[in-house]
Amino acid sequence: MKLRSMRKIIITILIFLINLTVFADGIKFTATSTPKAGIGQNFRVQFTINSKPSDITLGNYDGLKLINGPSISTSQNISIVNGNYTQENKYTYTYIFQASQTGLYTISGASAVVEGKSYTSNSVNVEIQQAAVQSSNNRRRSRNYDPWANFNDNTATSQPKEITGDDLFVRVFVDKTSMYKGESLIATVKIYTKVDLAGFEDLKLPSFDDFYAEEIETPDRINLVRENYNNQVYNVGLIKKYILYPRVSGELTIEPCLIDCQVRQPAQSGNLMGFFGYYETVSKSLRSPELKITVKQLPQPPASFSGAVGRFNFKLEQSEDTVLVNDAITIKTSISGSGNFNMIETPKIKWPKEFEIYEPVASQNTKVDASGLNGSKTWEYTIIPRYPGIFKLGEISFTYFDTGSKQYKTLNSPSINIAVKKDKDDTDFGETSYNYAQKNIDYIGEDDIRFINFKSLNLSKNYIPIVLSPFYVWYFILPLLLFVLIVLLLRKKIRENANIAKVKQRKAGKISQKRLKKARKYMRQNQKEAFYKEIIAALWGYSSDKLSLSISELTKDKIEIILKEKGVENYTIEKLLTVLDKCEFAHFAPTSAETELTYIYKEAVEIIETLEQKIKK
Repeated sequence: MKLRSMRKIIITILIFLINLTVFADGIKFTATSTPKAGIGQNFRVQFTINSKPSDITLGNYDGLKLINGPSISTSQNISIVNGNYTQENKYTYTYIFQASQTGLYTISGASAVVEGKSYTSNSVNVEIQQAAVQSSNNRRRSRNYDPWANFNDNTATSQPKEITGDDLFVRVFVDKTSMYKGESLIATVKIYTKVDLAGFEDLKLPSFDDFYAEEIETPDRINLVRENYNNQVYNVGLIKKYILYPRVSGELTIEPCLIDCQVRQPAQSGNLMGFFGYYETVSKSLRSPELKITVKQLPQPPASFSGAVGRFNFKLEQSEDTVLVNDAITIKTSISGSGNFNMIETPKIKWPKEFEIYEPVASQNTKVDASGLNGSKTWEYTIIPRYPGIFKLGEISFTYFDTGSKQYKTLNSPSINIAVKKDKDDTDFGETSYNYAQKNIDYIGEDDIRFINFKSLNLSKNYIPIVLSPFYVWYFILPLLLFVLIVLLLRKKIRENANIAKVKQRKAGKISQKRLKKARKYMRQNQKEAFYKEIIAALWGYSSDKLSLSISELTKDKIEIILKEKGVENYTIEKLLTVLDKCEFAHFAPTSAETELTYIYKEAVEIIETLEQKIKK
């Protein structure tokens, strides 16, 4: 009896300890995935955990391309049973993948750290087919609980509404469909919705291949406003706005805008579930119609036309009108107004032979807004007269096609007159007058007849035949030696450049520094999307070149393995992978503050400097 009692006590203690452990632990970490997808089609993998982790790391996903992630969402599940109130929190980490070949792919379990302990989720399998799976199969039935949803009758059944083209669509609007080549066109991309729009998964804007495109500044966040469209009221969001200048004439096509939206809907439910308002997120792919733009060729232009279309003013400034021989003169031509500044060519000015002319310095100060491309473009010429006299260069003409009157207009500058003295005491410099016109410039040539000198010339012999020169033999030896030296240097250079991997490895640091410099410029301009794009390119590009990895081999796991083999500290490796994760997430969901940009930039610089010191070969 005593032995049996002892057994009962031991079993009771063991059961109590097991239950205590389960209660103390109680972490549920699971993974779910879209079961099937097509080649090149995005599919979603979600990791759900019931306690907020301090860190989460993906497992192995060889053969798949990580497109985006993680995007993080939270939900609460509240239940009241017999007066007992319980609340469960769920944290969902969503990743978007893509495959380029058919087959069955396995994504290993992810690792999460909660209160210092590590947990691993289950693995998931995805079958990749040749054809894309219909979007209806992409529904994400996460059944997130919304405690603030409207309470329904506990016996009612809520059916998800079918999302039609009248409920949610995207459009590209243009302010005109017929225009002249070089005339401006405003293109606006908008999304219209009657449903609960939760966000975007993927956005592909038109490429505008046949246009010069300038983006008009719009708010970083898409704010929905109510608007009447086709006698129906929608919530409308402005996605992008562009000013376009057609580069060619004819019938041009503006490609569709493609966008994958996330729509939040009540889940199909009944009884108690319907009472507590469960919701699901549904993916909806949108495609705007193509637009046809008719671009007419400009009428036969005059000779002075240089491609300007719009409304412009023309101005000429001359630094001085009286100078000494060999003194520099600055002539500045400026075009201001509104139009296609990026298509305006340098004004054609004919200069006399008596002047030395330098290439003009061009500068442009323009801004883009809803009215078009406005500002000015300037060319600054530096000329140096080499002969004295009065030079009348005539007027300079600028011709443009006026978009208001649909006619060519020519603007003329004041006449350019320059008086050139031999020296500061010269008073007869006006005896020689040169009259020039921009259409027909004549000048005194070197072969013109000059006066005859009747005095003794006192000529002396100052020429020795080259064959009698003591250095004659060196004219043959030096080129030969130079040729041999060049051949040796080129052979050495060819051997060094033959190993492309070595060349990339040697230049990896310099290339990444250029990208980081560009990223710093975007950071100062607060262009977050461009900043993250350059940081990602710098880190991935450096890893590829420095570690001699091809694009197909370039994965975070591979980078980690090679860096460890080269003796790089775990701290540096983890910092590199962390910065890459942050940049990739922020690039697709830009919400970072300016301080975060500065932090990421400094981290990237430190990582590359550290790796340059550690990896010598």
